[in-house]
Amino acid sequence: MNKKLAAAIQRDNELEDAGMHGDDRTTCWTHQGWAADCEADPAHTAPSVSYYPRPA
Repeated sequence: MNKKLAAAIQRDNELEDAGMHGDDRTTCWTHQGWAADCEADPAHTAPSVSYYPRPA
């Protein structure tokens, strides 16, 4: 993972913890990448029993 992505994930985590809606993330917590790169992944488009929320 590059430093820019790691910093963006950390920033999104902090913003989400402060009240930002998860849909407003630019990064994907599940895949540890850019949200745009995995937005079509079934984990995002068809959540089911395999959906795991971010741990608190």
